[in-house]
Amino acid sequence: MKITPILALGMCCILMCAAQSAKSHTYMDTITNKEKVLSFYKQIVGQRKIELIPEFIIENYKQHNPTVKQGREGVTEMINYLKKLPPPPEDAKSPIVRAIQEGDFVVTHLDVQFMGKRMAVIDLFKLKDGMLIEHWDAIQSLPDESGKLVTATNGTIDIDHSVSAESSKLIVERFYKAVVDRKPTDQFVDKAYVEHDASLIASGKRLAGYLANSEMSVKIHRIIAEGDFVVVQSQLNKDDKAFMFYEIFRVANNKIAEHWSVEQAIPDGVTAEDMF
Repeated sequence: MKITPILALGMCCILMCAAQSAKSHTYMDTITNKEKVLSFYKQIVGQRKIELIPEFIIENYKQHNPTVKQGREGVTEMINYLKKLPPPPEDAKSPIVRAIQEGDFVVTHLDVQFMGKRMAVIDLFKLKDGMLIEHWDAIQSLPDESGKLVTATNGTIDIDHSVSAESSKLIVERFYKAVVDRKPTDQFVDKAYVEHDASLIASGKRLAGYLANSEMSVKIHRIIAEGDFVVVQSQLNKDDKAFMFYEIFRVANNKIAEHWSVEQAIPDGVTAEDMF
């Protein structure tokens, strides 16, 4: 079975019969964009209520991946596939670890286990007037992290809304500017910084050292923040190949304190700009 991004989204969410943070609503105009996305996961993907798709998704819904069918038709096809699979257990744990919202954008961070595989997924949705209109994602297979204190998705979950999202975003922007300008970044990174990227941990480098590689470049497309959490959507170029690079930073005391990422190679033959 070929696992496409939209199919992976479906597979990762069939485990979540009832996402604890998602609430069932009849009148969708009374909830936030984040609640709308969580309700989409729960009711459409988790409970496979295909008849509710028009309440969540516009007809010309855009998938930022040329390998995925566009519009409601693509989502409908996914749910019809899920209906052929065994239903998730009633006590299934939601794979959604974090959900971050800024304006019309909602980001979810998922830890997915399906058919013996474990994957980290970051989904990015854009909404308009309470309807999902666009979707981006990145999916990365994860190594066995059994027994490890720090894993690809664990760590801080709750958003501290007492922290200014704009201040958090500014710290991350300044950090990246320093990386690009090949300047020191220590002033932006907490001494107790926690790295959740397994490959970075194995390399012995911090993020700045990883990104400062002369054969690597990063093109930032979006920065989204809520409270002390900041999401960066970018294109990473390395080893003559382009990757989708999604990061989540947590800022504490005006310094980067924690970092998660999902990295996926852009398929051969696909124009990188189409993915963003």
